[in-house]
Amino acid sequence: MDGSPLGAAFTQIRLADPAFDPQRFSEGAKAAFEMIVTAFAQGDTASLRPLLADDVYENFAAAIKGRQDAKQTLETTLIGIKSAEIIEARMEGRTAYVTVKFISEQVNVTRNAAGEVVDGDANRVAAVTDIWTFARNTRASDPNWALVQTSESQ
Repeated sequence: MDGSPLGAAFTQIRLADPAFDPQRFSEGAKAAFEMIVTAFAQGDTASLRPLLADDVYENFAAAIKGRQDAKQTLETTLIGIKSAEIIEARMEGRTAYVTVKFISEQVNVTRNAAGEVVDGDANRVAAVTDIWTFARNTRASDPNWALVQTSESQ
């Protein structure tokens, strides 16, 4: 790993933030993933706000508002996270970026105001792959990372 691009990136991040530990980061990323997925499904923008960068928050809040305007609810059951693998890391100036590929098992169902399923299947566990990038200003006193980019691969 030390000679790999990822190993070199970890070294660069550790130079800026000696407390950075990829294993501990992965554990924190899993906890953040669970909190964000749950808060998004529940429409809990207050819980999402401190975890997300501004543009990601705006996108999540707009999606939640769209659901509310359509009188729809999203039920997400996170069965488990099968893996959370760091696939990329880099330093840009003082900011560290770490990209994690999450593979989780979820049940996702969207219901209308009458409780009828309009999307998803309550009886189907789907394997969901998400690619999330977290960032942190290494000079900031706040040790928390923010979600700055999301994508889902099929």
